[in-house]
Amino acid sequence: MATTDWNLASEFGEEYPHTFTALQGFVMGMADFANSRGKRSLFGRDKGLAAYKKFEDKLRDTILAMVIDGVIQRNAEPSEVRKKLIEAIELFSATFPNWQDAYAFAYEFLVVDAPIAEARIQSIMR
Repeated sequence: MATTDWNLASEFGEEYPHTFTALQGFVMGMADFANSRGKRSLFGRDKGLAAYKKFEDKLRDTILAMVIDGVIQRNAEPSEVRKKLIEAIELFSATFPNWQDAYAFAYEFLVVDAPIAEARIQSIMR
């Protein structure tokens, strides 16, 4: 089982403090959605819908944190934002490798469904 690299976490947090903090919530939001989609509560409520709303909120927070940290420009193209987001998640994954369900969903959303991700990013960047 892989373990957290606390030295890398410290460096990441110092260099990109807002992005690092936002990614913590974003990764948990992705994990929550990955584990909730297609499931219903005892009373039939769709658990995936609430989890997807949380995921989108955390995506927006992460993109704006990347702007604050200077990782991307506020008027960047969605494709550039998507690529930088993938890089940030890869760095976060190297730091905290135990969120495999979240990283699998990130790959699905940002790589497999790239046009959908870019459309969502474009709406966030407006």
